[in-house]
Amino acid sequence: MQIDFFLTLEKVAVLFLLIVIGFIAGKLKLISEQGQKDITQLVLYVTMPATIFSAMQLEMSQERLNTAFLVLGVMVFCYIIMFIVGFISSKRLPLTKGQKDIFQTALLLSNTSFMGYPIVQSLLGQEALFYAVVGAGFIFETVSWSLGVYLISRNGSESAGFNWKKVVFSPGILSIVVGLIFFGFQWSVPEPINSVINMMSPATSPLAMIVIGLMLSRSNLKEAFQNKFIYLASALKLLVIPIIITLALKTFGISGPALVIPVIMISMPTATYVAMFSGNYGNDSKFASQIVFMTSLLSMITIPIVTLLF
Repeated sequence: MQIDFFLTLEKVAVLFLLIVIGFIAGKLKLISEQGQKDITQLVLYVTMPATIFSAMQLEMSQERLNTAFLVLGVMVFCYIIMFIVGFISSKRLPLTKGQKDIFQTALLLSNTSFMGYPIVQSLLGQEALFYAVVGAGFIFETVSWSLGVYLISRNGSESAGFNWKKVVFSPGILSIVVGLIFFGFQWSVPEPINSVINMMSPATSPLAMIVIGLMLSRSNLKEAFQNKFIYLASALKLLVIPIIITLALKTFGISGPALVIPVIMISMPTATYVAMFSGNYGNDSKFASQIVFMTSLLSMITIPIVTLLF
């Protein structure tokens, strides 16, 4: 499966311009911080579920199921590698315990929903998005609300144990489960509900990019650019880990969607969940936000580079 480098540049440039629009809107205070939160909620609970559900409205076939489960298995392997790299690298850094946890989690959780889905859909089409949702999305949501919350909270002021309700009832997981049920039974959604879902689905990508721009507009850019550990996290997250995993998968003979989709998904910047969890559980939310900012910015350059690995 080949991905055209210049097509990737073009698609990433479109997303980057949407981020710039959000950044300018934030700097000009056209959208308040509360407005940013409201848009985020709209994406998480309305348009993103619509995108996920519509991506799964395909004709069922054994080949599609086999590919989806293969992508799922590869993603489990990817998360094991990311966890190991994050664990080893964070232990060697002169950071506080809380910052080490954030550093490790930042390498583990990619921005699957807000950036991964739009990139996969724009580069590879609707069927690839189906594999990304079933294979990568399910694992991402599960790991985020279990291991992600544990790592961020264990040295925060408000520790949290495993909460299965947050995993099961997260909007991402619920959307995937409902979508799989409809896919498995080949049920069709009646009109006009189907038209509403199809109209809402395309709104996810621009709204998600604008939210990222708004978030970046409220970050301390100067501090982020002066912190060498932010650059290290970005290099590991955006280039080193994708290269290691790509070489490993090719060694095992993995190719096609099972190679390309997982690598693209793990090459996304650090998930906004990392900053959100840090704030919720009393960890260093500023450090987390700076990693999210820097990886989001640099990913505009590194994503096209990663596609050259295929």
